[in-house]
Order: sequence, then structure tokens, then C-alpha cells
Amino acid sequence: MTVTRNGETERRMLQSPGCAGDERERIPLICEKAPALTRPEAGCVSIPVGGEIRLQLDEERLINTVALREQGSRCTSFALYGEDHAGKRTLLYENDVIDRYLYCAFEPEKVSALILEIRESHHGQPVRLCNIEAFYIANGERPFRTTVYFPLEKGSTYFTDHLRDPALIRRIGQITDIVLIGDVRFQRSGALSYDEPTLTREMGALREMIGDRRVRIWCCVLNPLKKNGKLSNPDSVYAIRRNLDVLIQNITALCGRYGFDGIDFDWEFPLLPHAWHAHGELLIRLGEELHRRGLLLSAAFGPWGIQLNRRARESLDFVNVMAYDWPKNWRKNHAEFYTCHYFSACYFLKKGFPKERLLLGIPFYGNTCGGGKLDQRDYSGFEIQRRGQNTGSHKGRTYYFNGSHLIYSKCAYNRDMGFAGTMVWCGKADLAEDGGLSLFCAMERAADDRRKG
Repeated sequence: MTVTRNGETERRMLQSPGCAGDERERIPLICEKAPALTRPEAGCVSIPVGGEIRLQLDEERLINTVALREQGSRCTSFALYGEDHAGKRTLLYENDVIDRYLYCAFEPEKVSALILEIRESHHGQPVRLCNIEAFYIANGERPFRTTVYFPLEKGSTYFTDHLRDPALIRRIGQITDIVLIGDVRFQRSGALSYDEPTLTREMGALREMIGDRRVRIWCCVLNPLKKNGKLSNPDSVYAIRRNLDVLIQNITALCGRYGFDGIDFDWEFPLLPHAWHAHGELLIRLGEELHRRGLLLSAAFGPWGIQLNRRARESLDFVNVMAYDWPKNWRKNHAEFYTCHYFSACYFLKKGFPKERLLLGIPFYGNTCGGGKLDQRDYSGFEIQRRGQNTGSHKGRTYYFNGSHLIYSKCAYNRDMGFAGTMVWCGKADLAEDGGLSLFCAMERAADDRRKG
């Protein structure tokens, strides 16, 4: 699919589900109370809190996707139901925010009507809904990556401790790419620093858990640190300008020693133009060397401030998009669909990155800004009651996260729009699978449902 600089064309590309080879059907909807809702750009309908809108299908049909558009961003809780020919309602999807665009994906369900119920809104104001579209989509066996970061700090025993853990062993079977992050850093001299016994031990345990399955293992190389523990951009730039050959030699030697399939960079953040230029030079030169050896190169970026030239962009086999921690909304929720996930997709396309190399990231953690103090907590650290739940509390503070319904939708969206895959931060933070609220399970269901329809 062609990348364009035209903002309106990009918006339509990312809001119209279905790529070449998809089984895709747009389901006709009839809304007698508000016919404008089924005609894009035809105007908005106000729905009060506690009110609902009913949309009739021409016959009972299988659907698995509903796209919603709101004027403004008042909705803070809604539910979407399907109704069969006998009048029985089934909850299909629930979420907090609709905003200007929300992609609601769910398990395929046969329905004869859709009912949208507004439960809560900002200050109890009516929600101005602009458009509702329904689809049935199946992708078949399209190539799609699931890249998961696993923190591996000095002295970590995570994989050796879980060597016989059937849940983690099965979970690794869902993953195509594992990125180990946290301990390997380059230095001003071009040398690499890392805890050799830990990396050797944990790589051995991880490979035993993978067995004969095809799971690529990446090493994330981080930047030098100052004595106070903060990132040193000056040392990073110095190493690239003065000792790039040494650095590349050490990185390729690391790949050879441990059998890594690729190298990932997570520089947070280059900030100034000269640092971005240095980062670009590193990516170009390292990419050339890795590709000669049949190895891969990726980098993690957030949706802001990127200053990479075309050669640097093209050196990357994949980009792990941090489509979270970017709260462009008044609620300060760090990973909403429109203001974070969708915004990030648009940003990277505008920057010239092809869809086929972008993995849109999803968070397995909650975030709070309450009282002006930022804090994060693993998804597994909250009491989760239902799949549509996006908030939890800890020590009197409210945290926002992505629940099972929203994770399912984001993964389905990534597949349906033709992106390379989904990236997860991080693999240690999920709930157990037996309660039905695991985020990995939501990802697996989305993949299976989209393949089979």
C-alpha cells in the first residue's frame, strides 16, 4: 500500500479495514432514530448518558468489527451489544473512550441488530456520535510478527526460574520475536558492557524453553550511562563519531557469540539534531554489517521528534513503535486508541516508514499521573474483573491500562491495516491465563479469529 504525505488519504487508509487478500464485508446498517449515523460525514447525533442507539441489519449476519466516530471526546464508558433474531442480547465489546475514531474488534458473532449504550460521559454531557460502521473481516495466514520485550538485568534468573513453567513455555509459542533488554550497553570507547554469566545462563535457559520452534532472539543495545544513572547523550555521540568501527565489531561479535538473530536499539532519546545524525550513522553502518551476515536490525521509537534520513530509515528491518506513554488527551491516559495507537500509526507513515516494517506497540502495564507523580504498575498487579476494564487502583491511586477488549482490538487493527505486527512491553507483566483475562490470550484470540474469521 502506497505511503502518502496527504493527511486525509492517510486517515482514510488507516480507518478503512481490509487489505489485499482479506475476506472483508461491510455490513449495511439501518438506524431509524438517527439515519445520519450510517452515512460518513453526514452529521452527528447526541446520545444522553443511559441512552442507546439501535442499528438494524438487513438480515442476521456474522460480524467481528465495528468502527465508531465521536465529535469531541465526551464518552467515558459505553457498551456495544449484538441482538439475534430472537431478541437475545450479547455483549460484544465495552470500553471507556470513543474519541474521533475507535476500532472495536471482537470474536465473530451472528447478529440481526447492534445496540450502542452510553454509560458515562464527561460531566454527564450527551455524547455526539458521528458514524457507525460494521464489518466482517478475515485475514487468512498473512505473515504477522509478535515481538515481546523481556527485561534482563544484571543477575536476572527469570528464564532459569521458569524453565519448567508450562504457561511461559506455551506463551513463547505465540511469540515470533523476543527482545532481551536491560543489561547490554555500549560505552564511549565502543566497548560493550554486560553481565556475561547472566546472559550466558539465561540465553541457555531461553533456548531450551523455545526448543525447535522458530522464535527469533534479539539483543537490545542501550546507550552509555552517566554516574548518576541517567543516559549520556554526549558519550553516545562520541562513541559513534570516534569509535564506530570498534562498536560495530563488538556488536557483531556479540551476535556471533550468543547466536542473536538481530540487534535492537532503544535510545531514549537523541533529542538534538546532531545526536539524531549520529544515531542515523550508527544504524546505516551497523545495518550494512548485520545484513551481510544475514542478521536483522530494528529500533524502538516513540511518535515524536524523529530526525532520521531515508538511508537510516531504510537500514531498519523493523521499527518497534512505542504507541503508548503519549497522552495526547485531556484525561492523561497513556495508551488510548485514538490519541496514542492511531496517532502513532499516522505519525510513522508521515515520516516515511512503510507499514510492512512497523510493529505498533501495546502496554502490559498501568500508568497514573495522579497528584503530579508518575507511576507504573504491571497489569498483573491489579484486580481485574472483566475484559472491558481499563482502570484499576493501588494504594488509593487510579491507574489506566489496556484491558483485554482494547488489546484484542489493537492487535486486530494492526493485522487488518497491514502492519508488520504487534510489539509488547513487557512479557513479564501479564496475568495467568486460567482467569480468561490474560492479555496474551486476547492477542492469541485476535490472531486466531482474524485468520479463521
